[in-house]
Amino acid sequence: MSILCLWTPDLQIDGERTAELTPVLLREVPRLVVEERGVVWADVRGLPGERLARVLIERLEERGVKGVRAGIARAPIVAEGAARFGDARVVAVKGVEERAYLAPFPLSLLTSEERLLGLLEGAGLRRCGDLAALTAEAVEVRFGAEGTRIWRAARGDDPRLLFPPIPPERPLASIDFVDYTVRDATRLVFTLNALLDQVCEELRARARRARAITLSFNLGGGGKAREVLRTSRPTADRALWMRRLRAALERIQLADEITGVALEVGSSEPVSALQGDLFDRGFATASFVEEAVARLVDLYRGLFVRQHSSRHPLAEHRTSWVELTPEAVAAGGDSEAEPPPAALELQLLAEPRQIRVHARTRRDHVIPVRYREGKEWHSLTCAGPDRISGGHEQARPYAREYYRCVSDVGALLWIYRDAMEDQWFLQGWWD
Repeated sequence: MSILCLWTPDLQIDGERTAELTPVLLREVPRLVVEERGVVWADVRGLPGERLARVLIERLEERGVKGVRAGIARAPIVAEGAARFGDARVVAVKGVEERAYLAPFPLSLLTSEERLLGLLEGAGLRRCGDLAALTAEAVEVRFGAEGTRIWRAARGDDPRLLFPPIPPERPLASIDFVDYTVRDATRLVFTLNALLDQVCEELRARARRARAITLSFNLGGGGKAREVLRTSRPTADRALWMRRLRAALERIQLADEITGVALEVGSSEPVSALQGDLFDRGFATASFVEEAVARLVDLYRGLFVRQHSSRHPLAEHRTSWVELTPEAVAAGGDSEAEPPPAALELQLLAEPRQIRVHARTRRDHVIPVRYREGKEWHSLTCAGPDRISGGHEQARPYAREYYRCVSDVGALLWIYRDAMEDQWFLQGWWD
Protein backbone atom coordinates (compact mmCIF):
# COMPACT_ATOMS: atom_id res chain seq x y z
CA MET A 1 0.00 0.00 0.00
CA SER A 2 1.38 3.40 -0.96
CA ILE A 3 -1.47 5.81 -1.84
CA LEU A 4 -3.56 7.59 0.80
CA CYS A 5 -6.76 9.31 -0.35
CA LEU A 6 -8.64 11.83 1.83
CA TRP A 7 -12.19 12.66 0.71
CA THR A 8 -15.14 14.67 1.98
CA PRO A 9 -18.42 15.52 0.24
CA ASP A 10 -18.29 19.09 1.51
CA LEU A 11 -14.74 20.05 0.67
CA GLN A 12 -14.38 22.29 -2.38
CA ILE A 13 -10.84 23.60 -2.42
CA ASP A 14 -9.96 26.73 -4.34
CA GLY A 15 -6.48 28.17 -4.76
CA GLU A 16 -6.62 30.14 -1.50
CA ARG A 17 -7.79 27.11 0.47
CA THR A 18 -5.07 24.94 -1.09
CA ALA A 19 -2.37 27.43 -0.06
CA GLU A 20 -3.71 27.27 3.52
CA LEU A 21 -4.00 23.48 3.83
CA THR A 22 -0.93 22.26 1.95
CA PRO A 23 1.77 23.47 4.41
CA VAL A 24 -0.18 22.01 7.35
CA LEU A 25 -0.45 18.56 5.76
CA LEU A 26 3.12 18.54 4.46
CA ARG A 27 4.34 18.61 8.04
CA GLU A 28 3.09 15.04 8.36
CA VAL A 29 3.77 13.48 4.90
CA PRO A 30 6.59 14.06 2.38
CA ARG A 31 4.50 14.52 -0.78
CA LEU A 32 0.96 15.77 -1.33
CA VAL A 33 -1.53 16.63 -4.08
CA VAL A 34 -4.68 18.66 -3.31
CA GLU A 35 -7.48 18.61 -5.91
CA GLU A 36 -10.28 21.17 -6.15
CA ARG A 37 -12.93 18.45 -6.28
CA GLY A 38 -12.35 17.68 -2.62
CA VAL A 39 -9.73 14.94 -2.84
CA VAL A 40 -6.33 14.99 -1.18
CA TRP A 41 -3.64 12.47 -2.17
CA ALA A 42 -0.65 11.64 0.02
CA ASP A 43 2.37 9.44 -0.70
CA VAL A 44 2.76 7.03 2.24
CA ARG A 45 5.21 4.54 0.77
CA GLY A 46 7.21 3.04 3.62
CA LEU A 47 5.19 4.99 6.20
CA PRO A 48 2.49 3.91 8.72
CA GLY A 49 -0.45 4.78 6.45
CA GLU A 50 -3.37 4.23 8.85
CA ARG A 51 -1.81 6.28 11.63
CA LEU A 52 -0.95 9.09 9.21
CA ALA A 53 -4.53 9.00 7.84
CA ARG A 54 -5.94 9.70 11.30
CA VAL A 55 -3.40 12.47 11.87
CA LEU A 56 -4.27 14.15 8.55
CA ILE A 57 -8.01 13.89 9.26
CA GLU A 58 -7.40 15.56 12.60
CA ARG A 59 -5.40 18.38 10.96
CA LEU A 60 -8.19 19.04 8.44
CA GLU A 61 -10.88 19.05 11.14
CA GLU A 62 -8.86 21.57 13.14
CA ARG A 63 -9.31 23.92 10.17
CA GLY A 64 -13.03 23.41 9.84
CA VAL A 65 -13.14 20.60 7.26
CA LYS A 66 -15.79 18.08 8.34
CA GLY A 67 -16.73 14.56 7.28
CA VAL A 68 -13.25 13.58 6.06
CA ARG A 69 -12.73 9.90 5.26
CA ALA A 70 -9.54 8.07 4.23
CA GLY A 71 -8.67 5.12 2.01
CA ILE A 72 -5.29 3.46 1.52
CA ALA A 73 -4.40 1.14 -1.37
CA ARG A 74 -1.87 0.46 -4.11
CA ALA A 75 -4.01 1.91 -6.93
CA PRO A 76 -5.39 5.48 -6.71
CA ILE A 77 -8.91 4.48 -7.84
CA VAL A 78 -9.09 1.78 -5.15
CA ALA A 79 -7.91 4.22 -2.45
CA GLU A 80 -10.57 6.74 -3.53
CA GLY A 81 -13.25 4.04 -3.56
CA ALA A 82 -12.30 3.03 -0.02
CA ALA A 83 -12.43 6.67 1.12
CA ARG A 84 -15.84 7.42 -0.46
CA PHE A 85 -17.70 4.14 0.01
CA GLY A 86 -15.74 2.18 2.61
CA ASP A 87 -17.39 0.82 5.76
CA ALA A 88 -15.16 2.79 8.16
CA ARG A 89 -13.67 6.24 8.45
CA VAL A 90 -10.18 4.88 7.64
CA VAL A 91 -10.05 1.86 5.33
CA ALA A 92 -6.84 0.10 4.28
CA VAL A 93 -7.41 -2.23 1.32
CA LYS A 94 -5.07 -5.20 1.59
CA GLY A 95 -5.35 -8.89 0.81
CA VAL A 96 -8.26 -8.23 -1.60
CA GLU A 97 -8.24 -8.17 -5.42
CA GLU A 98 -8.82 -4.61 -6.65
CA ARG A 99 -11.48 -5.61 -9.17
CA ALA A 100 -13.48 -7.54 -6.58
CA TYR A 101 -13.23 -4.70 -4.07
CA LEU A 102 -14.48 -2.08 -6.57
CA ALA A 103 -17.32 -4.22 -7.94
CA PRO A 104 -20.17 -2.99 -5.62
CA PHE A 105 -19.30 0.73 -5.94
CA PRO A 106 -21.35 3.03 -8.27
CA LEU A 107 -19.89 4.17 -11.58
CA SER A 108 -19.78 7.76 -10.30
CA LEU A 109 -16.52 6.72 -8.64
CA LEU A 110 -14.93 6.37 -12.08
CA THR A 111 -16.18 9.53 -13.81
CA SER A 112 -18.24 12.65 -13.17
CA GLU A 113 -19.20 13.13 -16.83
CA GLU A 114 -23.02 13.07 -16.92
CA ARG A 115 -23.28 12.16 -20.60
CA LEU A 116 -21.12 9.06 -20.20
CA LEU A 117 -22.89 8.02 -16.99
CA GLY A 118 -26.20 8.33 -18.84
CA LEU A 119 -24.95 6.06 -21.65
CA LEU A 120 -23.72 3.47 -19.16
CA GLU A 121 -26.98 3.53 -17.22
CA GLY A 122 -28.94 3.18 -20.48
CA ALA A 123 -26.99 0.00 -21.18
CA GLY A 124 -27.93 -1.37 -17.75
CA LEU A 125 -24.52 -0.68 -16.15
CA ARG A 126 -24.75 0.82 -12.67
CA ARG A 127 -21.88 -0.72 -10.69
CA CYS A 128 -18.16 -0.99 -11.31
CA GLY A 129 -18.53 -4.76 -11.40
CA ASP A 130 -21.05 -4.53 -14.23
CA LEU A 131 -18.64 -2.54 -16.38
CA ALA A 132 -15.61 -4.66 -15.48
CA ALA A 133 -17.40 -7.82 -16.63
CA LEU A 134 -17.51 -6.60 -20.25
CA THR A 135 -14.74 -7.16 -22.79
CA ALA A 136 -12.44 -4.35 -23.90
CA GLU A 137 -13.67 -4.61 -27.50
CA ALA A 138 -17.32 -4.27 -26.50
CA VAL A 139 -16.61 -1.20 -24.34
CA GLU A 140 -14.50 0.53 -27.01
CA VAL A 141 -17.11 0.01 -29.72
CA ARG A 142 -20.02 1.21 -27.56
CA PHE A 143 -18.46 3.93 -25.37
CA GLY A 144 -15.23 4.98 -27.12
CA ALA A 145 -11.84 5.87 -25.63
CA GLU A 146 -13.26 7.44 -22.44
CA GLY A 147 -15.34 4.34 -21.81
CA THR A 148 -12.25 2.16 -22.22
CA ARG A 149 -10.37 4.29 -19.69
CA ILE A 150 -12.98 3.93 -16.95
CA TRP A 151 -13.39 0.21 -17.83
CA ARG A 152 -9.72 -0.25 -16.95
CA ALA A 153 -10.23 1.73 -13.75
CA ALA A 154 -13.20 -0.49 -12.82
CA ARG A 155 -10.83 -3.46 -12.98
CA GLY A 156 -8.33 -1.75 -10.65
CA ASP A 157 -6.00 -0.70 -13.47
CA ASP A 158 -5.26 2.95 -12.70
CA PRO A 159 -1.98 4.18 -14.29
CA ARG A 160 -2.26 7.76 -13.02
CA LEU A 161 1.06 9.16 -11.83
CA LEU A 162 -0.05 11.30 -8.90
CA PHE A 163 3.47 11.96 -7.65
CA PRO A 164 6.25 12.52 -10.19
CA PRO A 165 9.41 10.50 -9.55
CA ILE A 166 11.89 12.16 -7.22
CA PRO A 167 14.93 13.15 -9.30
CA PRO A 168 18.20 11.79 -7.91
CA GLU A 169 20.44 14.27 -6.17
CA ARG A 170 23.14 15.72 -8.33
CA PRO A 171 26.63 14.40 -7.62
CA LEU A 172 28.17 16.78 -5.10
CA ALA A 173 31.39 16.89 -3.09
CA SER A 174 32.40 19.70 -0.74
CA ILE A 175 34.71 20.60 2.11
CA ASP A 176 34.73 23.42 4.67
CA PHE A 177 37.99 24.71 6.13
CA VAL A 178 37.67 24.80 9.91
CA ASP A 179 41.07 25.84 11.21
CA TYR A 180 42.31 28.00 8.35
CA THR A 181 41.30 30.00 5.28
CA VAL A 182 42.78 30.23 1.79
CA ARG A 183 43.38 33.44 -0.11
CA ASP A 184 44.94 32.12 -3.29
CA ALA A 185 42.52 29.92 -5.26
CA THR A 186 45.38 28.18 -7.12
CA ARG A 187 46.40 26.48 -3.87
CA LEU A 188 43.16 24.46 -3.91
CA VAL A 189 44.29 22.14 -6.71
CA PHE A 190 45.01 19.21 -4.39
CA THR A 191 41.72 19.64 -2.51
CA LEU A 192 39.69 19.90 -5.73
CA ASN A 193 41.44 16.85 -7.14
CA ALA A 194 40.10 14.78 -4.22
CA LEU A 195 36.59 16.25 -4.57
CA LEU A 196 36.60 15.63 -8.32
CA ASP A 197 37.46 11.97 -7.73
CA GLN A 198 34.26 11.62 -5.69
CA VAL A 199 32.12 13.38 -8.31
CA CYS A 200 33.48 11.38 -11.26
CA GLU A 201 33.17 8.09 -9.37
CA GLU A 202 29.51 8.81 -8.65
CA LEU A 203 28.92 9.72 -12.31
CA ARG A 204 30.44 6.42 -13.42
CA ALA A 205 28.36 4.51 -10.85
CA ARG A 206 25.20 6.07 -12.32
CA ALA A 207 26.41 5.48 -15.92
CA ARG A 208 26.17 9.19 -16.67
CA ARG A 209 28.41 11.91 -18.06
CA ALA A 210 28.45 15.55 -16.99
CA ARG A 211 27.77 18.46 -19.32
CA ALA A 212 28.66 21.09 -16.72
CA ILE A 213 30.14 21.21 -13.22
CA THR A 214 29.71 24.17 -10.87
CA LEU A 215 32.71 25.22 -8.79
CA SER A 216 31.56 27.07 -5.65
CA PHE A 217 33.57 28.99 -3.06
CA ASN A 218 32.35 29.87 0.43
CA LEU A 219 33.81 33.26 1.30
CA GLY A 220 34.84 34.59 4.67
CA GLY A 221 32.29 37.41 4.59
CA GLY A 222 29.43 34.95 4.23
CA GLY A 223 29.01 35.23 0.47
CA LYS A 224 29.52 32.72 -2.31
CA ALA A 225 31.31 32.76 -5.65
CA ARG A 226 30.49 30.33 -8.45
CA GLU A 227 32.14 29.36 -11.70
CA VAL A 228 30.38 27.06 -14.20
CA LEU A 229 32.78 24.77 -16.07
CA ARG A 230 31.80 23.12 -19.35
CA THR A 231 33.35 20.74 -21.85
CA SER A 232 32.79 20.38 -25.58
CA ARG A 233 30.94 17.11 -24.97
CA PRO A 234 29.54 15.31 -21.88
CA THR A 235 32.19 13.31 -20.05
CA ALA A 236 33.08 11.68 -16.72
CA ASP A 237 36.81 11.85 -17.48
CA ARG A 238 38.54 13.11 -14.34
CA ALA A 239 41.67 14.26 -16.20
CA LEU A 240 39.66 16.43 -18.58
CA TRP A 241 37.64 18.07 -15.80
CA MET A 242 40.84 18.58 -13.78
CA ARG A 243 42.32 20.59 -16.64
CA ARG A 244 39.20 22.75 -16.66
CA LEU A 245 39.52 23.29 -12.91
CA ARG A 246 43.19 24.28 -13.13
CA ALA A 247 42.43 26.79 -15.89
CA ALA A 248 39.57 28.26 -13.83
CA LEU A 249 41.69 28.57 -10.68
CA GLU A 250 44.37 30.48 -12.58
CA ARG A 251 41.95 33.15 -13.80
CA ILE A 252 39.67 33.48 -10.75
CA GLN A 253 40.26 36.55 -8.58
CA LEU A 254 38.32 36.61 -5.29
CA ALA A 255 37.95 39.68 -3.10
CA ASP A 256 37.62 37.65 0.12
CA GLU A 257 39.30 34.66 1.74
CA ILE A 258 37.99 31.15 0.97
CA THR A 259 36.47 29.13 3.81
CA GLY A 260 35.14 26.19 1.79
CA VAL A 261 34.86 24.78 -1.70
CA ALA A 262 32.39 22.50 -3.50
CA LEU A 263 31.90 20.76 -6.85
CA GLU A 264 28.37 19.97 -8.10
CA VAL A 265 27.26 18.45 -11.39
CA GLY A 266 24.98 20.97 -13.07
CA SER A 267 23.58 18.80 -15.86
CA SER A 268 24.32 15.30 -17.11
CA GLU A 269 23.07 12.69 -19.54
CA PRO A 270 23.18 8.87 -19.76
CA VAL A 271 26.21 7.19 -21.28
CA SER A 272 23.92 5.80 -24.00
CA ALA A 273 23.21 9.37 -25.20
CA LEU A 274 26.87 10.11 -25.96
CA GLN A 275 27.35 11.60 -29.43
CA GLY A 276 29.74 10.22 -32.02
CA ASP A 277 33.47 10.92 -32.00
CA LEU A 278 35.21 12.22 -35.13
CA PHE A 279 38.21 10.07 -34.29
CA ASP A 280 36.15 6.88 -33.91
CA ARG A 281 37.03 4.61 -36.85
CA GLY A 282 33.47 3.28 -36.82
CA PHE A 283 32.14 6.60 -38.18
CA ALA A 284 32.14 7.70 -41.81
CA THR A 285 34.15 10.82 -40.88
CA ALA A 286 37.18 8.80 -39.73
CA SER A 287 38.94 8.74 -43.13
CA PHE A 288 38.69 12.54 -43.49
CA VAL A 289 40.08 13.07 -39.99
CA GLU A 290 43.00 10.73 -40.68
CA GLU A 291 43.76 12.63 -43.90
CA ALA A 292 43.72 15.96 -42.02
CA VAL A 293 46.09 14.59 -39.36
CA ALA A 294 48.47 13.32 -42.04
CA ARG A 295 48.58 16.79 -43.64
CA LEU A 296 49.38 18.40 -40.30
CA VAL A 297 52.23 15.95 -39.74
CA ASP A 298 53.66 16.76 -43.20
CA LEU A 299 53.34 20.52 -42.76
CA TYR A 300 54.53 20.99 -39.18
CA ARG A 301 57.49 19.31 -37.60
CA GLY A 302 57.33 18.56 -33.89
CA LEU A 303 53.54 18.78 -33.76
CA PHE A 304 53.15 15.21 -32.43
CA VAL A 305 55.50 14.08 -29.69
CA ARG A 306 55.71 11.38 -27.03
CA GLN A 307 57.13 11.73 -23.55
CA HIS A 308 60.38 9.90 -22.84
CA SER A 309 61.73 9.44 -19.31
CA SER A 310 65.39 8.70 -18.61
CA ARG A 311 67.21 7.64 -15.44
CA HIS A 312 68.92 11.00 -14.92
CA PRO A 313 69.33 11.57 -11.16
CA LEU A 314 68.06 15.16 -11.35
CA ALA A 315 64.29 15.33 -11.81
CA GLU A 316 64.30 18.41 -14.06
CA HIS A 317 66.52 16.57 -16.59
CA ARG A 318 64.68 13.22 -16.69
CA THR A 319 61.92 14.04 -19.18
CA SER A 320 62.36 14.76 -22.87
CA TRP A 321 59.96 14.81 -25.84
CA VAL A 322 60.53 12.59 -28.86
CA GLU A 323 58.99 13.54 -32.20
CA LEU A 324 56.70 10.90 -33.73
CA THR A 325 56.95 9.82 -37.33
CA PRO A 326 53.88 10.15 -39.60
CA GLU A 327 53.56 6.35 -39.55
CA ALA A 328 53.43 6.27 -35.76
CA VAL A 329 50.82 9.03 -35.65
CA ALA A 330 48.65 7.27 -38.24
CA ALA A 331 48.89 4.00 -36.31
CA GLY A 332 47.40 5.73 -33.27
CA GLY A 333 46.84 4.12 -29.90
CA ASP A 334 44.43 1.60 -28.48
CA SER A 335 41.16 3.58 -28.38
CA GLU A 336 39.46 0.76 -26.47
CA ALA A 337 42.05 0.60 -23.69
CA GLU A 338 40.80 1.24 -20.19
CA PRO A 339 41.82 4.63 -18.81
CA PRO A 340 44.39 4.43 -16.01
CA PRO A 341 42.96 4.58 -12.48
CA ALA A 342 42.82 7.98 -10.84
CA ALA A 343 46.06 8.66 -8.98
CA LEU A 344 48.17 11.56 -7.80
CA GLU A 345 50.48 12.88 -10.50
CA LEU A 346 53.77 14.62 -9.87
CA GLN A 347 53.89 18.02 -11.56
CA LEU A 348 57.51 19.10 -12.08
CA LEU A 349 58.66 22.64 -12.61
CA ALA A 350 60.75 23.14 -15.74
CA GLU A 351 63.39 24.64 -13.45
CA PRO A 352 63.37 24.32 -9.64
CA ARG A 353 62.19 27.53 -7.97
CA GLN A 354 64.09 28.92 -4.99
CA ILE A 355 61.95 29.34 -1.88
CA ARG A 356 62.41 30.57 1.68
CA VAL A 357 62.29 27.86 4.34
CA HIS A 358 62.61 27.76 8.11
CA ALA A 359 64.23 24.48 9.18
CA ARG A 360 64.95 22.68 12.44
CA THR A 361 68.11 20.65 13.09
CA ARG A 362 67.56 16.97 13.85
CA ARG A 363 70.62 14.77 14.44
CA ASP A 364 72.56 14.61 11.16
CA HIS A 365 70.09 16.58 9.00
CA VAL A 366 67.64 19.45 9.00
CA ILE A 367 63.84 19.24 8.68
CA PRO A 368 61.85 22.05 6.96
CA VAL A 369 59.04 23.26 9.24
CA ARG A 370 57.76 26.31 7.34
CA TYR A 371 58.01 27.77 3.86
CA ARG A 372 56.96 31.07 2.33
CA GLU A 373 54.43 31.25 -0.53
CA GLY A 374 53.98 34.83 -1.69
CA LYS A 375 53.52 36.88 1.48
CA GLU A 376 52.32 34.02 3.70
CA TRP A 377 54.18 31.38 5.68
CA HIS A 378 52.82 27.83 5.84
CA SER A 379 53.76 25.05 8.21
CA LEU A 380 55.02 21.75 6.80
CA THR A 381 54.90 18.08 7.80
CA CYS A 382 57.72 16.28 6.00
CA ALA A 383 59.21 12.87 5.27
CA GLY A 384 62.88 12.57 4.33
CA PRO A 385 65.51 13.40 3.47
CA ASP A 386 66.30 11.35 0.36
CA ARG A 387 69.87 12.28 -0.55
CA ILE A 388 71.43 12.27 -4.02
CA SER A 389 74.84 13.52 -5.13
CA GLY A 390 77.15 13.26 -8.10
CA GLY A 391 78.19 15.17 -11.20
CA HIS A 392 81.90 15.29 -10.35
CA GLU A 393 82.86 13.53 -13.57
CA GLN A 394 81.26 16.39 -15.55
CA ALA A 395 82.78 19.01 -13.26
CA ARG A 396 79.20 19.97 -12.25
CA PRO A 397 78.85 18.48 -8.77
CA TYR A 398 75.54 18.48 -6.94
CA ALA A 399 74.26 17.32 -3.55
CA ARG A 400 70.58 17.48 -2.70
CA GLU A 401 68.32 16.47 0.18
CA TYR A 402 64.74 15.82 -0.99
CA TYR A 403 61.65 16.05 1.24
CA ARG A 404 58.03 15.07 0.57
CA CYS A 405 55.88 17.58 2.44
CA VAL A 406 52.25 18.32 3.25
CA SER A 407 51.46 21.98 3.93
CA ASP A 408 48.85 23.25 6.40
CA VAL A 409 46.45 23.83 3.49
CA GLY A 410 46.77 20.27 2.18
CA ALA A 411 49.24 20.86 -0.68
CA LEU A 412 51.65 17.96 -1.41
CA LEU A 413 55.05 19.46 -2.18
CA TRP A 414 58.41 18.08 -3.27
CA ILE A 415 61.20 20.34 -2.07
CA TYR A 416 64.93 19.94 -1.65
CA ARG A 417 67.92 21.60 0.01
CA ASP A 418 71.01 22.26 -2.05
CA ALA A 419 73.54 20.98 0.47
CA MET A 420 76.44 22.67 -1.31
CA GLU A 421 74.94 26.18 -1.21
CA ASP A 422 72.47 25.68 1.67
CA GLN A 423 69.55 26.93 -0.44
CA TRP A 424 66.00 25.54 -0.63
CA PHE A 425 64.09 24.87 -3.86
CA LEU A 426 60.61 23.74 -4.90
CA GLN A 427 60.95 20.85 -7.37
CA GLY A 428 57.21 20.21 -7.92
CA TRP A 429 53.95 19.08 -6.34
CA TRP A 430 51.41 16.27 -6.52
CA ASP A 431 47.79 16.69 -7.60
